[in-house]
Amino acid sequence: MLDNKGQMRTVEVFLSIVLFFSALTVTALITPSSNIDIDMTLASMGMEALVSMDNMGKLGNLLDGKNWSSLADSLKILLPVSITYNLSVFDSQMHPINDIPISNGLISSQDIFSIQYPCASSSPKGTKYLLRLQLSKIR
Repeated sequence: MLDNKGQMRTVEVFLSIVLFFSALTVTALITPSSNIDIDMTLASMGMEALVSMDNMGKLGNLLDGKNWSSLADSLKILLPVSITYNLSVFDSQMHPINDIPISNGLISSQDIFSIQYPCASSSPKGTKYLLRLQLSKIR
């Protein structure tokens, strides 16, 4: 008579391996991405937007002219639609100077990342500003 015990053990081990790797794959797909990755993405997007606006003194000119609507429009263009933002502008004594909100909506998420960006205008006075950009990803 033939003994089938060895064949069944092989099938059993093979099914156990398939089940183990399936569980690992499902766990990796279900696990949410870490907040560190989201923060780094938000930080780089926000910093890139501010640096590109500061290119050739455009940001300083907008701040000197207190042109908050153009500043908000520039941020709307440079940041993805899935990102909400709130920008506050401060003078060198840390007094807020924007009298209207510079925002594309209410930031209601728990994960808010803040970037501070110093800027000096290209005017002869060389006014110094500090911009605080708060970013959040819409879920």
